[in-house]
Amino acid sequence: MKIGVDAREIQDGVVTGIGRSLANFIQYFGTNERVHKLFLFSDKRIPVDSQDNIRQVVIGPCPTFFWDQWKLHVALKANKVDLFYSPYYKVPLLTEMPTVSQILDLMFLVFPTYRKALGLWRRSYYATFGRACAQKSISIITDSEHARQDIIRIWKIDPKKIAVIPLGVADRYVPVEDGELLTWVRERLNLPEKYLLYLGNFKPHKNVESLVQAFSRIARRFPEYKLVLAGPLDGHGLRIQDLVSRQGLMDSVVFTNTIKEEDHPEALLSMADLFIFPTLYEGFGLPPLEAMACGTPVITSNLTAVPEVVGDAGEMVNPLDVNELTRAIADLLGDPEKREHHSQKGLERSKLFREENTAGKIYRHIINLVENIR
Repeated sequence: MKIGVDAREIQDGVVTGIGRSLANFIQYFGTNERVHKLFLFSDKRIPVDSQDNIRQVVIGPCPTFFWDQWKLHVALKANKVDLFYSPYYKVPLLTEMPTVSQILDLMFLVFPTYRKALGLWRRSYYATFGRACAQKSISIITDSEHARQDIIRIWKIDPKKIAVIPLGVADRYVPVEDGELLTWVRERLNLPEKYLLYLGNFKPHKNVESLVQAFSRIARRFPEYKLVLAGPLDGHGLRIQDLVSRQGLMDSVVFTNTIKEEDHPEALLSMADLFIFPTLYEGFGLPPLEAMACGTPVITSNLTAVPEVVGDAGEMVNPLDVNELTRAIADLLGDPEKREHHSQKGLERSKLFREENTAGKIYRHIINLVENIR
């Protein structure tokens, strides 16, 4: 049978969490499937290995909504696809074939800052169109129980058709011991000898302001440590940079700008003394998992989906309480044995989330659905 996939998320390379999940699924399918065919629909050719059981269908660019709802529908019908898998919440509503959608979170409808920014019209759009796509899908894949509960609560979706399949941590995320690579990354990113690390974007829900405030309170007590903030210096990043300046911390804080795959984030994580992730909302929470896989002790949020990922392998705090965050940082910096304990627990915990396990679960879920519609 033929399985269609909206593959636009990886046509320019893998740069998002959705893209990574999709790329892993395609690779796993290509290696393991011998009966069914996978059709990749996109605007342009996708840089994936050519395989007998994977075919590409280039539709060509056009306005997104028209592509989503009409051109994709026509292409699916023309290629006689039996089941369609979307790595997003949206599916072509006109198509008669069974569809599967992947919804990693509904943060834009839940987190107050983003919900307000949407405005009345776009909130109504997501409330009606998003829900219609979810209701049309015969199955919805999400990445945490927290995200599942949001989908049930906000879009009133039948819980029985929502499958929770966690995201996977890439194989590259392991403790790095190559001295030459570590030195190269340290020089490339201008990293200090000892540092606390945040890696991610600087959008409001990441709550990096609280981390800066907590660091300002322990900086004099632990002068040998600096804070490395690794993320894009867009408008959100510049706002954090301004806060650091106003706190008089510019000599103690390093901004790396965007970290790309060629920067070897696994080395950046491996050299950090602590990884701190005080987020207010996550549908999953991949950065602390990547840090744990590199053997770095983690301090993170006790909100939303993060506890499902980190379990008892990290130090959980209320991210809205700067005093609590400050105490957790000072406690771990002052206790090497506790840091080592969290490091070992994190390494063990991260083994549960390796990419092959996740890709295999998505693959088996979709193959089971295909077999059941025969």
